[in-house]
Amino acid sequence: MSVQRDASKFRDGASPIGDEEGHRLDRELAMLQSRSLLQSGRLQQLAALADFQREALDAAAIVAVTDRAGRIKSVNAKFCELSGYSEAELIGANHRILASGEHDRAFFQNLYRTISRGDVWHDVICNRAKCGRLYWVDTTIVPHRDRSGYTAIRFDVTPQKEAEQRLWRLANIDPLTRLANRRRFLELMAVATCKGLPFATAILDIDHFKDINDSDGHHAGDQLLVAVGEALRAELGECDSIGRLGGDEFAVILHDEDGTRLQQRLDSILVALQRKPVSGVEDCTIQASIGAALFPQDGKDAASLLKSADLALYAAKQSGRACARRFKPSYREAADQRAGLRVAISHAMERNELFILYQPIVNLAGDQPMAFEALLRWRRTDGSIQTPATFGEVFEDEQIAAEIGNFVLTEVLGQIDRWKAEGVPFKWIAINATLGDFRARAFIDRIADAVESGRISGEQLCIEITEGMLLDRGAKAVREAVDRLNALGVEIAFDDFGTGFASLTHLRQLPINHVKIDRSFIEAICVDGKDRVIVESVIDLAHRLGLKVVAEGVEQDAQARLLRRLECDSIQGFLIAPALTEALATDFVRRDGGG
Repeated sequence: MSVQRDASKFRDGASPIGDEEGHRLDRELAMLQSRSLLQSGRLQQLAALADFQREALDAAAIVAVTDRAGRIKSVNAKFCELSGYSEAELIGANHRILASGEHDRAFFQNLYRTISRGDVWHDVICNRAKCGRLYWVDTTIVPHRDRSGYTAIRFDVTPQKEAEQRLWRLANIDPLTRLANRRRFLELMAVATCKGLPFATAILDIDHFKDINDSDGHHAGDQLLVAVGEALRAELGECDSIGRLGGDEFAVILHDEDGTRLQQRLDSILVALQRKPVSGVEDCTIQASIGAALFPQDGKDAASLLKSADLALYAAKQSGRACARRFKPSYREAADQRAGLRVAISHAMERNELFILYQPIVNLAGDQPMAFEALLRWRRTDGSIQTPATFGEVFEDEQIAAEIGNFVLTEVLGQIDRWKAEGVPFKWIAINATLGDFRARAFIDRIADAVESGRISGEQLCIEITEGMLLDRGAKAVREAVDRLNALGVEIAFDDFGTGFASLTHLRQLPINHVKIDRSFIEAICVDGKDRVIVESVIDLAHRLGLKVVAEGVEQDAQARLLRRLECDSIQGFLIAPALTEALATDFVRRDGGG
């Protein structure tokens, strides 16, 4: 009964589930529907977010997808914009289409090894656009999980990279010659020494650069420096390095040089420089001196190598310039001797071992008081007396030269004071000036004070200069000092005339009063016709320019008679008198009466 009755209830539509159970099921169904709607909304949000992120990535980054072989499968608009290629040109092409040549083989080998093993690779790559322009991209390459290819995400960092390069050039490149500057060249030398392979380094100094710079202007000097840089680039190999150390000094690294061909290569550099024209400067032949040293025998680091090369350069200049010298151990020994000599001369000044002698300069007409040349001497501790010929190298140190010059000037001003007070007649006392005297303004200032205060008259002092002072560094200071001395009425003498190549130019440009003919022309004046012609020509030329002439080194009566016939104004030498002490010079003047 119960089964049939229950079945009939189902057939009649009656629910076997109670109201409470139905309500529960309805609530669960509603919850499922709500959850489904919520999940659908979240999926839509995620899809929208993914679309936004993709759009944001496309707007900010350069995106490309490639297969495992590197063929491009898709690119975004920024990729096309930056590279200059259209999407059609890029799809199916290999990434090598963008190769710039700025990276070596090892760079790309590391890249491919990294992504091939499924790792993410990141670095900055330099690419070349379709138009040839280089651009830099900060690149991240992500391998796909299914190993089907790679997605590359890039950001344009060209402005930052170009700024870095500008800063690097400012720190490492000489702006005039576009060569490595001193800082960069020292880095290149350090790299070369670390490799341990033989090489040579050479320092090159342009001969008489200051003379060209001062006479033709700084623009001409700059053009000369540019020409030297161009000549060096053309002459040296691609593996060699070139730098400008400063001023007119250049340096080179000759790689794979063991010394067998070094002298030949250095001579070739000199020839290349001589043949190089200088833009905008007429009749300019580049001459230079070179000193070279070898690694590792002449130095095991950059500092010692440059020191050895610099010593060789000094030897080249002492040999007459326009030549190349390789370092020798004797050069270092000579440098040590020079250093010791500088110390000794400093001590000599402290111990009052320096003193002055005076050599008469006699007027051949006999109608003027005689003049004198102040000559420096050094009484050594052993009692020997030395002339500047034995210690002249100390004058290359401008500070020491200035100190000695100050001592000589003090002695001469004091001598003028005493002779004036004693009524001793004299025309002037001549001082041999050095470059150090003129670069130290105190020397000229003291003369100006003595003249302007009335202590001496300008014509009682004569300053002797040499051509070498006008061809070396500081030539401008010499010219300015000479002009100032001339304005004070101080006599100016051009010493050792005839031994340089540009003396006539200086006679024309400078306010010279006297020309002193070098003793080398006087020695054989009576037996060598050429020397006589030269002396006669110099005397005639000087007189035509309104200058007086002094002949140095006169030791024979025949020389004096001939010079008188040639109308030389004055003579100086052992025939008249050697260099005398103050007392002997005073007696000499009073005995001879100035005639």
